[in-house]
Amino acid sequence: MSLGWDVYSCRVDGKPAVITLDLDLQDVADSGTHPQRLHVRHALRSPRENGLPDGTENDQMYALQDALVESLGAEVRAIYLACLTNDGHREHFFHLPPRADGRAVVAKVESALGDYELATFTEDDPEWRYYHEFLWPDTRSMQYLMDRRVVQSLAENGDKHSVPRPVDHVVGLPDEARARTMLVDAQAAGFTGRVEKRNGQWMVHLERTDAVELDYIHGVVWELHEMAERLGGYYDGWGCVISS
Repeated sequence: MSLGWDVYSCRVDGKPAVITLDLDLQDVADSGTHPQRLHVRHALRSPRENGLPDGTENDQMYALQDALVESLGAEVRAIYLACLTNDGHREHFFHLPPRADGRAVVAKVESALGDYELATFTEDDPEWRYYHEFLWPDTRSMQYLMDRRVVQSLAENGDKHSVPRPVDHVVGLPDEARARTMLVDAQAAGFTGRVEKRNGQWMVHLERTDAVELDYIHGVVWELHEMAERLGGYYDGWGCVISS
């Protein structure tokens, strides 16, 4: 399943950060064709007190991003990974083939646009560790992204998120005993449900009436995630009917 691009908030060095990331690069990362990582960084002109942009320079920053992606892709076959905004700066990340001179391309973009002074940094990273270990969202952030996508899909179909309705959840457990323990734990939190074995996996199907406003339903999901994790299981997703 393609995950595409997404954006999430986190903290970097103790300060607010926003990371926009291509979530579909796992296969490319494993191919070994682009072992060199390139960073392109510039200061924000008018950051807010929290170090994030105030919105007044969005056009210039997007123009720079487009120029970097187009030029590096065309001239050195660079792959664009992500963009990080944090502590009054924006940083773009690329992976390049061996011996590709990405810095020369960046210098041409800087000269052509003239909006920002660009700092560059390159490092050998054949295993794409920076992508996997720093840029990739942690488990909770990834779950939040998935929950947000479900809520956005509901919104596109006219859903009123504040209306409580039955919400279905599925959890996978290693064996029947732990699946039944999961069901008991969830029932104590107000869920109803059943246990079934499907394709050799023990699954717990749960239901509870809830609103689906993003932060609220994410809290519900994370509670079930933690229940399942304590039992060696995993949270498998949720869904509901549209309420309009």
